[in-house]
Amino acid sequence: MTIAVVFNPIAGAGRAAGEGRRVAESLKDAGHSVVIVETRMEPPSQWLDPALKDCRVIVVAGGDGTVRQVSESAMKFSIPIYHYPLGTENLFSREFGMDRDVNRLIQAIEKGNVRRVDIGRANGRLFLLMVSVGFDAEVVHDLAARRSGGISHASYIGPMVRQFLRWSAPRLEVTLDGQRLDNGETGFVVIANSSQYGCRLNPAPDADMSDGELDVVFFPTASRRALVGWIWRCWRGRHRADKRLIFRRGREVTVLSESPQAFQIDGDRPEAPPEMNPDCADANGQGLTPLRIEIHAGMLGVLLP
Repeated sequence: MTIAVVFNPIAGAGRAAGEGRRVAESLKDAGHSVVIVETRMEPPSQWLDPALKDCRVIVVAGGDGTVRQVSESAMKFSIPIYHYPLGTENLFSREFGMDRDVNRLIQAIEKGNVRRVDIGRANGRLFLLMVSVGFDAEVVHDLAARRSGGISHASYIGPMVRQFLRWSAPRLEVTLDGQRLDNGETGFVVIANSSQYGCRLNPAPDADMSDGELDVVFFPTASRRALVGWIWRCWRGRHRADKRLIFRRGREVTVLSESPQAFQIDGDRPEAPPEMNPDCADANGQGLTPLRIEIHAGMLGVLLP
């Protein structure tokens, strides 16, 4: 079997290159042919698609952003992916119980147990895990504006402090399958395809990546104090018991706001696809509301451990 090992050279504080090659050698020792591919800034159609001829599995050595970067090509060629986690949060691998055990990876390849999962589109941009508008999105944009290489959990401290001191909850209009979801309050919203979220806050713990629906969670928030309260409840797993929380499931979501608000996808600031309305992007071509989100069922194959 021919396997593509795709690694992000800056992931894992620069360890991904060495780890990717170590995985490749182990796969070769197990009798497989291996193609090693390093991620690039250009569209994956230029550097990844040509390498996938005859490949049966893609092993992604990196973080959640690398998984998302590879997924368009994986869907195009109907090749399942396996996440070898080397990022900061590694939510995709956590969702499926993947780790950095090469023997488990080899066993998974031999078993060939593939699950079809849903993917989402936010203003045309692919996402796998979640989209949000609110404090966390502002933190992600702040970090992205200052980022020059790999990151760690400590990289978020400065952006979190800066944004907490300046953030005020926006008034959002959230519509799910044509029905208004919110009650006109200020707040923030998470649209989840996965049950996993950064720092294990998990606002949608029952989200299922194979159910063909999105879990939409709106947090009415009038102050920074209220924001801290919601973060605390999420961390304790008690937010769903709060009667102020608004939760629904559906397939299509729109988010409007009185003034443009940042959104994040899978923990990253989104790049603007060429077809995006210029009114939905900031000066750097990054994502702002208005926002349209939709789910596409069973589009991506995932090799299960």
